Amino acid sequence: MIARRALGPAASAQGPSGTGDAERRTRELETLHRLAQRVAAETEPRGVLERALQTLIDLGWFECGEALLEQNGKLETAAVGACAAEVVAACPLREGLTDDAREVLRSGVVTRRGRWRLVPVGPGALLALAGVQDVSNSFISAVVELVQAALKRTHLHARLAEKEQQRSRLLQAVLNAQEEERGRISRDLHDQIGQSLTALLLGLDRNLETPDPSDLVKLKELAAIALTDVRRIALDLRPSVLDELGLEAALRRFARDTTERYGLEVRVLVTLPKRLDRQEETVLYRVAQEALTNVVRHARASAASVVVTASRGGVQLVVEDDGIGFDPSSLSAAEQIGLMGMRERLELLGGSLRLESAPGEGSSVYARLPSRRS
Repeated sequence: MIARRALGPAASAQGPSGTGDAERRTRELETLHRLAQRVAAETEPRGVLERALQTLIDLGWFECGEALLEQNGKLETAAVGACAAEVVAACPLREGLTDDAREVLRSGVVTRRGRWRLVPVGPGALLALAGVQDVSNSFISAVVELVQAALKRTHLHARLAEKEQQRSRLLQAVLNAQEEERGRISRDLHDQIGQSLTALLLGLDRNLETPDPSDLVKLKELAAIALTDVRRIALDLRPSVLDELGLEAALRRFARDTTERYGLEVRVLVTLPKRLDRQEETVLYRVAQEALTNVVRHARASAASVVVTASRGGVQLVVEDDGIGFDPSSLSAAEQIGLMGMRERLELLGGSLRLESAPGEGSSVYARLPSRRS
């Protein structure tokens, strides 16, 4: 690469090597301070590398350079500094640069190749610097530390942004689920219980004037059906058995209902030395409920199992089925909402969720909660 601009005072004919040690150290500290300020505001890896490259060249430490970044297994140019060539690839200094950069990235060691100083600054990221050779190793090491820290911040920023997007999608899914649940309850109340109570009211009006024993029997049956519907709606909202008898009884009740409604055979095995606290039982019940609901909707399974075990480290829930299975990496964002909900519930209590599945091999959901007792 050929310098486009005249070198600054730091790279005059005398160069950094001609200054005194104290002056050089002062310049190094000033450069590091400037570099830290410039990369601090960047949230993308390319921006960090571009700022670092620009700072080192603008302050006269190197004549020209290039930042390389690995993307999808391919090493690409992320930024170019002070290159006079109209097409970067045509610069005579670049011959063999990419291959050399790959080798240096694998070794992780700052290396000199001809006029280049190849400086790995993180996983898949490298600065190729050319021109001035008299730069101390301690200065280069400090530059590497600063750029590495900045790149780590960009990765954390990206992960945080992704997490916020997931939370936003999850919140929207929760709101949608709440509205759907309210709509379902409204329909149940209107179409089933409302009609039953209306028929019951009309029948009672008839029998107030002329009691009919056979009609009263039918009205009694109608009242029993309405009561059953009310209990079913209440059970769907939150099973009272979970509060009264605990997790095992609630899981067995849900498994029995699932079998009766959908024909899916569900086996339940719970081995706990004593009851968990209310939050733990609720989280594990909801995770099992969501997992079995997914089995019913998508797995085309004939059987499923729910196993809850305890160890010194915590409690583990495993839900398995013999269905068609799937590739977890192929799930769309909409299909991941249920998994995100389960994971969020568990993470609120310090737990974790793991999913294993493959086409034709069924699926397994592993949920774990850490021990909350001393």
